[in-house]
Amino acid sequence: MPSSGVVMRATKGLCMLFAGLVAFVPLAVQAEDLTVEVDHAVLLRLDRDADLVHIANPAIADISVETPRMMFLIGLAPGETGLYILDRDGNELIVGDILVTPNTSHEVTLNRNIQELTYSCSPRCVEVAVSGQSNPGVANTSTAGAGEQAGLDLE
Repeated sequence: MPSSGVVMRATKGLCMLFAGLVAFVPLAVQAEDLTVEVDHAVLLRLDRDADLVHIANPAIADISVETPRMMFLIGLAPGETGLYILDRDGNELIVGDILVTPNTSHEVTLNRNIQELTYSCSPRCVEVAVSGQSNPGVANTSTAGAGEQAGLDLE
């Protein structure tokens, strides 16, 4: 039967070996949902160098890589898309969803009958285009009157 000193040294050696192996296991930085406003940026700092950066829908968000460990996530249009950042060995550094929200902190919306106007007020109010509205300040119109558009039988 081995002495207690031999068992202690073997246990200590195994613990050090296990700790060394754990240090080399790549750990993915699992991103919570990242949120950024349209026309704003969020700074991302990584613990290791990124080799591949991919945004699933580049019409919603973009990324500006400053260094392999520092990049800016930029909101382009309201929506949700995926972000994938891998190191040169293909290990995941960040994998998650990006939620791009409209900047409504200084926004005012006016409703006049069927016309809706949206203004950004910081510090002066300026009319802005709203997603789904082709021209700012122009309501969806057709040859039918408002009653007919609402499905009312006016005859």
